[in-house]
Amino acid sequence: MEVDVLVIGGGASGTAAGIQSARMGVETLIIEETPWLGGMITSAGVSAFDGNKYAVGGGIFGELRHLLEEYYGGPEKTYTGWISLTCFEPKIGKKFLHQLVKAEPHLSVWHESSLLEVYKTKNKITGALIKLKDGSALKINCKVIIEATEFGDVLPLAGIPYRLGRDAKSDTYEADAPDNADDEIQDMTYCAILKKYPANAPPVTVDENFDFSIFKNSTSVDSDTNDENLLNHKLHSWDSFISYAALPNDKYLLNWPFRSNDYPNTCREIYENAATRSIHFKKAKELVLAYVSYIQTKLGHPEWGLATDEFPTPDFLPFIPYIRESRRMKGEYLMVEKDVIPDAGSFRPPLMKDGIAVGDYFLDHHHSSFFKEPGKRLDEKLPANAPFQISYRSLIPQKVDGFIAAEKSISVSHIVNGCSRLQPVVMLIGQAAGAAAALSVKNNVEPRNLNIDELQNELLIAGCQLYPYKDIYNTHPAFEAIQCLALKGLIIDESDFEFKPDSIVTSEEAIAWRNNIQLKFDTRKLIGQKRADAFLEIYSQIKQSKI
Repeated sequence: MEVDVLVIGGGASGTAAGIQSARMGVETLIIEETPWLGGMITSAGVSAFDGNKYAVGGGIFGELRHLLEEYYGGPEKTYTGWISLTCFEPKIGKKFLHQLVKAEPHLSVWHESSLLEVYKTKNKITGALIKLKDGSALKINCKVIIEATEFGDVLPLAGIPYRLGRDAKSDTYEADAPDNADDEIQDMTYCAILKKYPANAPPVTVDENFDFSIFKNSTSVDSDTNDENLLNHKLHSWDSFISYAALPNDKYLLNWPFRSNDYPNTCREIYENAATRSIHFKKAKELVLAYVSYIQTKLGHPEWGLATDEFPTPDFLPFIPYIRESRRMKGEYLMVEKDVIPDAGSFRPPLMKDGIAVGDYFLDHHHSSFFKEPGKRLDEKLPANAPFQISYRSLIPQKVDGFIAAEKSISVSHIVNGCSRLQPVVMLIGQAAGAAAALSVKNNVEPRNLNIDELQNELLIAGCQLYPYKDIYNTHPAFEAIQCLALKGLIIDESDFEFKPDSIVTSEEAIAWRNNIQLKFDTRKLIGQKRADAFLEIYSQIKQSKI
């Protein structure tokens, strides 16, 4: 079989990649192991968007968020849990993702299918062998392959070097990296969607020998200390716990970060030996079911139980666990902590002129070893980051052609994975990967040789933010001008990360703009204008001068 773009993995990134590629008229195929598209958003049940609030979330992610808000009756109706502005039922997220995919005539999806082999000629990927739902195998020739799996499974089969676990300081030169590399990989979590029943919920039973003491101090309801320094986390009440990831329709996303259902994942086995995954998944399921039982018994809330109307699975749990950290490709550019923390003298990180996606989440790592007793626990102090960009070069491998990385397999350090792994960022990365793949096919060039201006223009047309301003939505009349000028270095650098489009331009500000970037424009026309109108004027002058 022949296809232009082959997307391996129909998760958050892969679905967005497939939609964008197909919208550009390129024949695209998504290979997905589960019956649902959406990965961590749907199949893993992490149905509370983390970050990319307000105007920072555009593109296909923004479309999905709008559909969800419209379905539930407005943004205020999805603000049900304090962890996120957008909380929803996984099955509703799945409904809209499948709806977006179905609308694209150039896009096909093969569910319950998986990757067996990757074919290369010299250093160029030419296709893959796919195991189909019926057990047969089919070779697919493609022009570009996109890595969008949960574990980064395309990388080893394609012979592409990658990182896994924490990076050594001597490797990444990050101030907060450990001295030595290790296998402290972020925990995976088998989530559960709970439902509040009118009376007692169906009880969850676990092995009578299960040690429920591991859950002590997950909330203040069952605790033996109030010393949060000793615990290494805040001690929440029941009300704080049950409102954390509250979903519409009296449901709850069980993805609690403190002594709950995070499954320790400090071995490479689950990555390097796929045959062992079912064993670990089973143990992770046992852990989350035990916590549900703990809620019903020790915490005294038998009214909460597994929602039986979410996942069409025998145990009512998600299809897959939430995988926070993947194999991370060694790419043309490695994003490290300096790329996401404020630069000297600025509120913002250094500018990525080849930026293709944005995020605003903090550096958030999940390690069960954080909560071991003092002296034995993992000590990981991470810096405060700021809204950031993703470099296009971090999607491109160092040597292999015909390949683009997406999902959580892009070229970032373990530290940066803490803010680049979230659902909105991953969808925007996927959309950029899809646009890059489509342009590569159309222009008959390798992804590494794409004209970055052309790619960024395609993403702006699709409503994607390439530089993060929390108050400039993609519907704003000056959106393109503000985004393009930011990529050229003309940035409004304020502590609240807003652009403030109605702010009146002073002569001092206009002169500072001209002096700070290597662009020639007449400042006299700008003084007294609203900031957005001034950027439109500058953008117009620059475009005219090029002509």
